[in-house]
Amino acid sequence: MSQNFINLAKRYTLFIASLFILAFGCALSIRANLGCTPISSPPYVLSLIPGTRFSFGVYTIFMHIIFIAVQIALVGKNFNKIQLLQIPVGLIFGLFTDITMWLTQGLQFGENSIVYFFIRFFQLFCGSTIVALGVSLEIKCNVLLLAGEGFTSSIAKAFKIDFGKVKILTDSSLTAIAILFSFLFFGCWRFDIIGIGTLFSAIYVGVAAHFFSIHTKFIDRYFDIKNYNIPNKKLSADQNLPVVITIARMCGSGGHEVGKIVSEKLNIKFWDQDIISHTARQLGVSPEYVEKNEQHVSNAKLLEYAITDQGLPREMQPTKSNDIFTEESRIICQAATESCVIIGRLADYVLKDRPCCLNVFIRSDDDFAVEKITKRLKMNPNDARQKIKEINRSRANHYFKYTGLHWTSPNHYDLIINTAKVGIQAAADIICNTVNSLLPINTNQSNNLHV
Repeated sequence: MSQNFINLAKRYTLFIASLFILAFGCALSIRANLGCTPISSPPYVLSLIPGTRFSFGVYTIFMHIIFIAVQIALVGKNFNKIQLLQIPVGLIFGLFTDITMWLTQGLQFGENSIVYFFIRFFQLFCGSTIVALGVSLEIKCNVLLLAGEGFTSSIAKAFKIDFGKVKILTDSSLTAIAILFSFLFFGCWRFDIIGIGTLFSAIYVGVAAHFFSIHTKFIDRYFDIKNYNIPNKKLSADQNLPVVITIARMCGSGGHEVGKIVSEKLNIKFWDQDIISHTARQLGVSPEYVEKNEQHVSNAKLLEYAITDQGLPREMQPTKSNDIFTEESRIICQAATESCVIIGRLADYVLKDRPCCLNVFIRSDDDFAVEKITKRLKMNPNDARQKIKEINRSRANHYFKYTGLHWTSPNHYDLIINTAKVGIQAAADIICNTVNSLLPINTNQSNNLHV
């Protein structure tokens, strides 16, 4: 039995388990009588109509089939036939929905006292947390989409809109449809179906799913995920593996200059703006487009990403920044097949398990950075100081968005150098001396990379 088959079996087994976890969390949330998740609200309203012939799970299956039909209509020939498995997935999820609703029927509280409200809200919180866990596990499996996420992704691709914006629009539309059904069939807004719990789950589940994706990285080892094509071996004296130096840097610290000097002294490839030009060519856009969208993540944008980070592997979410990150990561992995210096772009994370990799963080004092930016961009010191803060905040948000980690944490780096204290040239010398003493370079290898 091949390793690929075993790995695929692991993924599908966990995927089915994640569906049950999702269904159970959803059922537990519904039993709190504070409102269900946006995507579940239309079928749940229909299941409560007096004399209805179908259960909540069956209506959920109907909704999944509609979502799949819309995907095929929007994507057409580009619809991946493997995604037709969304149909049996919808059947399984509908079955799990009815089973978990039966299992949780004794947990439904109808009392409206303040004490019971807090009990119900705690139940809603627990249910939403379980949903988030199910979402994060589903994403980890990376085998099939649930029809709802495939529907959202198809709209984003067809109309070239960021996935996050479509996700918010889809959730809002489904909630509005459920409210309309409520008025049509019950003559009023049923706050026990579409209420505070609906809003809470719409915001909380994405944030919690992001948290779980960070703290369940052991599952990557379960799937034996690798980000590069080089065996993960410890360095020994007789190995001639390429040496890669990644340099993350604060704005105004001179990290680009340090990296350039290191590449020249060691006679190895230097990757900075070349990553932008290669990415632009592969995506069919301008270098200016890539530079504008690759790392500019405001605090508000980071919150939007966290809220909408549900049900879909990041590389499958059609957004400007995700497309750029995916392509830049591919280029970084290709670049790492030869000795080189790579500036920024989360290279330390993309190559986090790679042998013969020296991860460096270049920082500086504020006055040093302000002086450099003032001279380079010919702006006054106050404007330069503000620009530095904005760029560093954006880089930190970008790092957190894709890694869930803090950009400046020393845990990610082998060397941290303050150029305000040692200077640009000395910083480069420190890196070169470290490389020469610990990571001997194979000087015979070619550095002509074609990406």
